[in-house]
Amino acid sequence: MSLAVRNASLFVGRRPSRRFTWIITAVLLLLGSGTAAYAFWASTTSSNNAAAAADALTPGSKPAVSANGAALSVTWASGSTVNGRAATGYTVARYSSATGGTAIPATGGCADTVTTLTCTEQNVPGGTWYYTVTPAIALWTGAESPRSNGISSDATPPSAAATVSPTPNAAGWNNSSPVTVTVTADDGTNGSGVASITYGVDGGAQQTVSAAVATMPVTGDGTHTVSYFATDQVGNPGSAQSLTVRIDTQAPVLTLSAPPYVNAATVAGVTITGTSEANAKITLTAADAGSAHTTPAATPTADSSGNWSATLNLGSLNEGTVTYTATATDAAGNTSAAKTATSTKDTNVPGPAAGVRVPAYVNTGNVGAVPVSGSAEANATVTVSATSPGTATPVTVAPTANASGGWSASMNLGTVKDGPVAYTVTVTDAAGNTSTAVTASDTKDTVAPALTITAPLYASGSSKVNGTVESGTVVTVTVRDSAFKSVTAQVTPTGTSWSTTVDISSLADGALTYTASATDGAGNTTTATASGTTAKDTAPPTVTGIKLANGGSTNTNKASADPGDTVTITFSEKMDQTKVCSTWTTTPSGTATITDKGSNDSLAFSFSGCSIGTVTLGGDYLTGNPATFGANGTTSTLTWDGTNNALIITFGNAPNGSSGAGTLNVGVVPGKPGYTPPTGFTDMAGNPLGTAPFASLTASGFAP
Repeated sequence: MSLAVRNASLFVGRRPSRRFTWIITAVLLLLGSGTAAYAFWASTTSSNNAAAAADALTPGSKPAVSANGAALSVTWASGSTVNGRAATGYTVARYSSATGGTAIPATGGCADTVTTLTCTEQNVPGGTWYYTVTPAIALWTGAESPRSNGISSDATPPSAAATVSPTPNAAGWNNSSPVTVTVTADDGTNGSGVASITYGVDGGAQQTVSAAVATMPVTGDGTHTVSYFATDQVGNPGSAQSLTVRIDTQAPVLTLSAPPYVNAATVAGVTITGTSEANAKITLTAADAGSAHTTPAATPTADSSGNWSATLNLGSLNEGTVTYTATATDAAGNTSAAKTATSTKDTNVPGPAAGVRVPAYVNTGNVGAVPVSGSAEANATVTVSATSPGTATPVTVAPTANASGGWSASMNLGTVKDGPVAYTVTVTDAAGNTSTAVTASDTKDTVAPALTITAPLYASGSSKVNGTVESGTVVTVTVRDSAFKSVTAQVTPTGTSWSTTVDISSLADGALTYTASATDGAGNTTTATASGTTAKDTAPPTVTGIKLANGGSTNTNKASADPGDTVTITFSEKMDQTKVCSTWTTTPSGTATITDKGSNDSLAFSFSGCSIGTVTLGGDYLTGNPATFGANGTTSTLTWDGTNNALIITFGNAPNGSSGAGTLNVGVVPGKPGYTPPTGFTDMAGNPLGTAPFASLTASGFAP
């Protein structure tokens, strides 16, 4: 509207002068009704009259609001007065509802007076907000704009959860395929709302569903992973999550193994084993024939390799066939087909072995195969163990009784120490039940008796032998000739010494071999052979020659008996020197005496303990009394020439000049000497020489 004012008075009761120049500068009278704001304007003039026109600010336009989490951006159209004067600023407020409520001044970039047509308020509390804009020019403000559409302030991402249908079992497994996974998202009361759900299965391509609920099938045995997250209307993505889905539609494979027999020793704890799927639960029972009795179920769990075992007490089941039944259930609840196995229950202990026989002795002859025997339950296993004091490890054999119950075995007891041997015998039937033990004993003696034998070097019709042996052991002496003909004799020792005379008259002359054998009480036999050989000789010896020899005189004209001269008697074989001299020494000494016998003087000998016989010299070596060589000074000597089987008498010092001695003749012509042996001369075999005189066929004398 327009209004003209004339002659207006500024003060009540005062009338201005016409000549007064009126100056009115911006007198504003605010009048208003509804949504309009009014302003009055007047111009400055020097006339007595002034003119003014009225104007008003229009209400602000409805703003538009967009959200970026908790940052809300407000935009609006510019405002102006009715006459087109532009607003110079705007104030921004927000409400928590579309109508009513109390205005909340905007903050942040929208605080105070905003001189642009857009602003952003940060960190707006969560919820739905409605914004208004009020225009202003200087100190005058227009009417508040209509409220904006509601917009959410949302800095919190939505949450999401996944479920599986059918619901997995307590172990987290499904045993059917496919299963359905449902993901449900929620952005909360003050959220902007769920915009979408994104998911993927087993690392596959991601799928996005623009909804707050998404479903997907998962199929195939194995362990699957479903990953997912939700995004709200303002673009807040939720945290990535995953759900493990386990599917197993296959029943586990099961094996079952049971012992062939259940016996008295194992009946209270029979171990059953088998294999199945790793960590599968096994259900195992055992029943006797006709299922008259059934054990409580055992429920072992297979290990990570699938192996399992269980122990059952079968004491309540009848003897005979036992049937085991087992099933396996995996973590998904799949149960295998039942598997069965059988055992024979036999807890009856067999009777002990009967008639156990062992030898009285174990000796060198049987130690490697000692016979043991007896009787037991038919077809049972017999265990025989043998040991002795100090033996580290017993020797054990395990023969099987035949259908009639008889059994026998040979034992090598080489490692068992000598002494009393104890045998322990048990009987075990096919089920493994073992009888009480039966014992037997004997003595092991594998030490053969020590045996020696001494035989003569020469023998004739009989031979004396002797030796030593273990006390109480009979000795058998065997003498064998070179033709292997033999004779034997037995002798029982006196203490540990033995001696016997063996008749060897039936054996041939020549070399003989003497052996002795002895067997002790344990049956150990020892054989010994006399060292060297024995010569059997049944032919009597003979004198084969006698010879006189000069002992060193160089007087060829003398031809007399002198010191050092020798008389050599030769025999057909070696003579027994002990029959010549009872105490033969290396060189027996004594005297040799010549007696005057005319043309055939005799020679006699005197050696202590010796009997040599007499010699005829075959010549006249002495006139007068006997002459003795070796009586004073150097003695006469007697030696044995083993090479030539000869006795050699060597004259000692000369008898001439001794009191009463005859005269030794010189120039004696050599004759044929002779020899008469004494009684008792024998060869080494004991054959007598005889006493018949021997006459030399060859002349010899003492001439040089």
